[in-house]
Amino acid sequence: MGETFERIRNQLNEFWQGLDKSKKIKLGVASLLLIVGITGIIYFTTRTKYEVLYDNLTPKEAGEITKKLDEQGITWKQENKGNTLLVPTEMRDKAKMDLAVEGLPKERYSFDNAFSDIDWTTTEFDKKQKMKYALENSLAKDISSMDGIESAEVHMKVPEDSGYVIKETDKPTASVYLTLDKNTPIKVSKIKGIQHLVANAVGGMEAQDVSIIDNKGKLLSDNKGNDEIDDLNNQLAIQQAMQEKLNTSIKEFLEKAFGPGNVDIRTSIKMNFDTEVTNVKEFKPPIEGSEEGIPRSKEESEESMDNVSGGQVPGTETNAQDQAPEYVQTETGSNKYNKNNSTINYEINETNKQVKRGPGEIESVSVAVLINEDVIGEGLTDEKKKEITNLVSNATAGARTEQVEVSAISFNNGQAKSEESTESDGGLPLWAWMLVGALALAGVSGAVIYRRKKLQEAEELEQEELENIMEDTISEIPEMEEIDFGSEKSQMKEQISKFIDKKPEMVAQLLRTWLNEE
Repeated sequence: MGETFERIRNQLNEFWQGLDKSKKIKLGVASLLLIVGITGIIYFTTRTKYEVLYDNLTPKEAGEITKKLDEQGITWKQENKGNTLLVPTEMRDKAKMDLAVEGLPKERYSFDNAFSDIDWTTTEFDKKQKMKYALENSLAKDISSMDGIESAEVHMKVPEDSGYVIKETDKPTASVYLTLDKNTPIKVSKIKGIQHLVANAVGGMEAQDVSIIDNKGKLLSDNKGNDEIDDLNNQLAIQQAMQEKLNTSIKEFLEKAFGPGNVDIRTSIKMNFDTEVTNVKEFKPPIEGSEEGIPRSKEESEESMDNVSGGQVPGTETNAQDQAPEYVQTETGSNKYNKNNSTINYEINETNKQVKRGPGEIESVSVAVLINEDVIGEGLTDEKKKEITNLVSNATAGARTEQVEVSAISFNNGQAKSEESTESDGGLPLWAWMLVGALALAGVSGAVIYRRKKLQEAEELEQEELENIMEDTISEIPEMEEIDFGSEKSQMKEQISKFIDKKPEMVAQLLRTWLNEE
């Protein structure tokens, strides 16, 4: 078998050497085209043909279907951003039957079904009902694709338009039934979004006209209660975020002294989420340092009165008749009255302030500090404990630190101990091991390159020796004129045959060298 193969190869080599350059190029191109054609035929005849199993799927439906296909060992492909699933042609019917048993996918009445069901015998009322049913299923499909919602059902009540302008009609309303995911709580913002999604799909419907209930019978569209719960969740989230931030800040601060992994921090923050508004009204003089203001107006008044009283003038008579005149002289006197009023109006500064304290103010902080006892040389003394307490209090200067508790316990850190023992045993650090590995890799690479070079030199030397031996052997053969080529027992042929029998590998190497040179 080996001789036959060798003979065929030699014949092919002789045929190839006998061709000129243009024929070699044509033969090479033809061989390449033949190989490509055969490969294409094999690919198109043996490849798996796929057909559409389902299209217009939601990501949730596609995930459920692909999970079942994987369990059944059926290969599948996705198209149109995962909305279309394809399976092998021969497995399509089996996959549909198996999925139907599992209730996948959930059949929904779509607008395509509504349009295909309408014909010339369909009444106007039936058309409206079919379109309403299709709209309900379309909205339910969109809501079911949201995170945290496993399935949804939408029911709408749309009053019939009577055509009379004067007649008052009822407002359209809708109810949504949700089956929620147990592991994903639904947020109030998502409830409001569902309300607006349904309300905007029907003319005249408002968001408050959409009622949403979950599978536990809880009314989710009650915004008052939900807002309170949402506010509470936000407050807890803010408090946890502040605690985490403070934990990280204090831990990084203390790890600079005790080393990474040797400190653990737990904080408890008390926050006030009340909103307080204070109105302040202040009066003060316009001139700083003065107790009086600038006079704005001044009003003064002065009142004085003099009064003189006495008897009649001596020597005069009265008007009385039948009476003898009497001459009386009394003592004289004088009365005076003075009154002064002064009113001054001063200018003063009036300041009105409204102080509003926002929610989320930190009222107090309690900190628990746990330190690895192994890194404390002298142990946790009272002095060192007081020092750590002061450091923590200063690190939380933005809030009132009520309590700081510091404790020292030996940490159960196997990794740290193993690293410690390695270093104590004279082990090298990581960068040293990396350097040793790099040097070892460079040494191995150099040895391989050197060995390849030596082998190449040895092969060249062996080839030169082979050529010399062949030249010596040929020189020992008698001249060509004395050889009878027609005779099978030619001396030259016998010597060459003997040489080939003795050293077949050298002869093969020499032939390969000659072929490569040509």
